[in-house]
Amino acid sequence: MKKFALTTAVLSLAAGLFLGTPAASAADSAIPQTIKFGFAPGPYRGIVEKFVEPQLKEQGYKIEYVDFTDWVTPDSALESGDVDANLFQHSTYLANIVKDQGLHLTPVVGVPTLGIGVFSVKHKTLDELPEGATILIPTDAVNLARALRIAQEVGLIKLNNTSETSEIKASIGDITENPRKLDFVPVDAAQITRSLDSADAGFVPGNFAEAAKLDYSKALAVESVQQNIINVIAVREGDKDTIGKLLKDAVQSDYFRQHLNADHYYDSFTRPQWWSEK
Repeated sequence: MKKFALTTAVLSLAAGLFLGTPAASAADSAIPQTIKFGFAPGPYRGIVEKFVEPQLKEQGYKIEYVDFTDWVTPDSALESGDVDANLFQHSTYLANIVKDQGLHLTPVVGVPTLGIGVFSVKHKTLDELPEGATILIPTDAVNLARALRIAQEVGLIKLNNTSETSEIKASIGDITENPRKLDFVPVDAAQITRSLDSADAGFVPGNFAEAAKLDYSKALAVESVQQNIINVIAVREGDKDTIGKLLKDAVQSDYFRQHLNADHYYDSFTRPQWWSEK
C-alpha cells in the first residue's frame, strides 16, 4: 500500500512538472481563447485594438469586439456572460450600477480617459451663451453631477454646500445661483450630440464626443478628469484573477504605455494614477 502511494505521488509530481503548476494551468484554462470585449461608442475600442490585442495575440488569445449603442447594455451583457469584459465606463458609474442592479462586476484597471466636453454649433465661447440658453446634460446621476460640477468650475452656476462634498449626489435642484437662468435639460448621453442643433450647448461625455467626431480643440470647455471617473476595464467578479489579470497585465505593461504615449491622438487623455507609479 505504501509503495503504491509513493508511486502515485511520483507520477503526480512528474505530471505536474510536465504540464506546469496546477494553479497556472487552472488559470489558463479559465480564460477562453476568444475573449468577447464590449464597448459603447467612443475611443476605447481603439485603445484595445492598438495596444492590448497585439499583446494577447502573442499569448495565443483572440479578441471579439462587441459594440453597443448605449451605457446600459454593456454591463447587463457582461453580467449574463454574453461578453467577457467591457470598457466604456468610469469606476463611479460602475459602482452605482452594481449597487442599484445587484450586478456581480468589478473593475480591474483604469485606462487613459477623455473627459466631458462642452460643445455648441451656435456659439464659440461660454460668454456667448444667452440668458435662458438651453443646455443639454447627461441624464444619469453620476454624469449629470459631473456636468454640473464643470458648469460651476467655469462660472456658469453655483451649487449648494451639500453637493460640493458629494459629486455623485449633485443635481439640478442643488443649483443655488444661475445668473443667466440657463435651462439645464437632462438627456440620454447618447442623444446629446444628435440634439446639439436644437440647443445652445451640450455637455458630452468623451465616449460620445469622439464617436460623433467632435473637435475638442473647439470645445467651449473641457473637463479635467478626476481619478474616480477614469474609465475602467470591467469583468465579472469570478473572472478577476483570470481574464481580469490577463487584461490588467496587458494594460499596465511597458508596451502599452510606450505605444500609447507615442500616439499623439491620446495626448488629451488623462492618465490613470498607476501610470506614474510604474
